[in-house]
Order: sequence, then C-alpha cells, then structure tokens
Amino acid sequence: MKKFDINPLFLVFAVLLIFGISIYSLNLAKANALISKNTINKNIKIVKQYDILKNTWTNTKKQENIINKLLKKQNIKNANILIKNNKIIVTINTNTKVLHRFVNKLLNKKLNIIKLKMSNDTLKFEVGLL
Repeated sequence: MKKFDINPLFLVFAVLLIFGISIYSLNLAKANALISKNTINKNIKIVKQYDILKNTWTNTKKQENIINKLLKKQNIKNANILIKNNKIIVTINTNTKVLHRFVNKLLNKKLNIIKLKMSNDTLKFEVGLL
C-alpha cells in the first residue's frame, strides 16, 4: 500500500478556511447581540412611555382638568361631564366645525378613550381610568 502524504499547502488552506469561518461566525454573533441590545433598549423606552401615560390615566383629577381645558379652549359651554368609577363620560352638543376641532385636539392628548360616538351635532366619548 501507498503511504498517504498530506500536501502542506492543503493544510495551510484548511487552517485558514477554519479560521475564516470562525471569525465570520463571531462577527455574526456580535451583530446579533447588538441587534438584540437595541431591541431591548427600544422596548425599555416604550415601557417608560407607557408608565408615564399610565400615571396620567389613573389620575381622575388630571383627566378631568385636561378635558375641562380642552372644552374652555374650544369655547364649549354646554358639555355634560359624568364621572363614574372607572370612566369619565362627556356629552357635547354644538355645531360640526367645533366638534371636528375638538375631536382633533382630544385625540392629540393621548387619553385612554374607550368610546367615541359622533353624529352631526353631538359628540359622546368615554375616557377610561385604569
């Protein structure tokens, strides 16, 4: 039988190939770790924003003050505000243009709106309290 001799160039290329594959896989693992870290940081920011909003959603007086300020800015005087255990119910009767402006301002305030019903001259919405 013939003795099998290994070519030294083949060994060098094999070692370089294994070394290159290992470096490539380490770079992929590093990139995945950075992506997961960025995702975790984004989620932490979202949770902090939610906590801030939750603090305002649980404060009944703060919710009522926000609604009263909106009503005063839009010069709406015939609004009925009813506060129940876990929600504030507001009914407004006025013209359509004022209602559209009010709804736009209301939606920009990031309140926890449960229901929003709007017809030609009336608007009824419920703001939930957590």
